[in-house]
Formats: sequence, C-alpha cells, structure tokens
Amino acid sequence: MATEIRRQTLLREMGISCWFPRIQLPGAGASHRLVAAVPEPEESPPANSANTPAPAVEEQIPAALRAALTPEATASNVARAPVAATDPMPAADDEPAPAFAFSWFNVGQGLSVLAMLPPDADRLTGSCRQMLSRILAALSPALKDGVGQEHTFHWPFPGDLGLPTGRRAARQAVDGFVARRQREQPASMLLMLADDRPPFLYDDDAADGDEPHQPMPVHRQFEFAMLRTNSLHAMEADGALKRSAWQAMQTLRDRLNRGAG
Repeated sequence: MATEIRRQTLLREMGISCWFPRIQLPGAGASHRLVAAVPEPEESPPANSANTPAPAVEEQIPAALRAALTPEATASNVARAPVAATDPMPAADDEPAPAFAFSWFNVGQGLSVLAMLPPDADRLTGSCRQMLSRILAALSPALKDGVGQEHTFHWPFPGDLGLPTGRRAARQAVDGFVARRQREQPASMLLMLADDRPPFLYDDDAADGDEPHQPMPVHRQFEFAMLRTNSLHAMEADGALKRSAWQAMQTLRDRLNRGAG
C-alpha cells in the first residue's frame, strides 16, 4: 500500500490522472494482486455476541479497497500482515534523504535554471532574483527577461503523507517534478546554482559534475547537459564567488551563443 500511495502522489505531481482497471482487457497482462493488511478483531466482544457469527474477512476490508482487488483475490489470500512486510523497500531507501529545496525557472533558448534554496526558505529573495536576472542577461541578451515563473520543490513533502523519505524516494519525486517542467518547456541545458552536487540529479556512481570546471555531464533520463556553480545566496554573502561562478559559466555561454547564431 505504501508503494501505491507513493505512486499516486508522484503521478499527481507529474500531472497524470490515476486510472484503475476493473476488467482485464484482451491481450493485457495479469493485474498485480493487492495484499491488504486487515486489523485483528477486538478482544472484548459485546456481551450478546456469543452466538453472532464473526464477519467475513472481506467485510472487514473497506469497500473502496475491495473494489480495487482483482477478481482473483479472495478472502483466503488477504494476508494478516503489516504492510511493510508485503511491500518491502530496498535497503538503499532506508537512509533518509536530507531535507532540501530548490527553485526552477524555464528561461528559454533551451535553458532551465535550478537554484538551491537556503534552509527554511520558501523561494528566492528579491535580491537573488535580481542577481539571476543579471546573470542570464550576461549569458545571452535574449534571456534578459528570462526570470519568469518560479516553481519550487521542497523535500520532504509538507505534511505527514505517510510516504517514504529515503534517497530513492526523493530522486523519484524530483524526476516527476522535472518531467512536468520539461513538458512545459523542454530544455537541453540546465544551470544549477548549487554549492554542493545535488545527489538527486546524478547517477549514484557518476564522477562527472562534481566540480564546476569539469565537462557538463548529461542527465540519465532527461538528457540535458548540466553545469553546476555557486548558489545565489552564497554569492550574495560572498561577492568573491561571483568571479569563479562566471568563469564556470563560459562553457554555457558559448553553447547559447552557438545556438543563437
């Protein structure tokens, strides 16, 4: 059940409606059997319940859950076991992912920007937005008005949704968020304003992309080239970082100029 709840949440984040099959279509594969956890009956039954037959197992399952069960599922294969035992998560997902947040901008010319946010920040400050606007104008005159709608992502999700909070779950959630932004405006390049390498954008064993001056690695799924340099709030606090950040952006500037030409 935990996997199903997470799947539906990620699909909603990607803007995909959830549909549930009620019959098996010709040529379709067999549906996955849903194993539900059923609470044990109360220890203290009513005084006049001695001759009252116990309700069938299927009657103890909510109607919505019974409707989702496949036709092959019967009361005999509904397990009385914790959900975690029927839906194990990989060991790598047991380690919680650190909390993080970023803002995303689709700026044009095949370029998107990911700006990491400082702790407890909901979005970029006005001064950081102005700095980003100046950076984009310096990269390409066509991007002088590129700072438009700001999409923010916060991990873990606000509120207690009962979802996994491990690294694998964080990566899947970010992938769904990025997929939605890519549908709005496809990007072939991503500028990451982040002091540290965002682990949710790289393969676990990837070595490229750790340093700003290394060649731009390509995302494993979305296939945009990625360039990382200092975060906006770090450059705002330490002006000396702006020079090294601009030097790192020259590769990106050259690509934008070639595309414009």
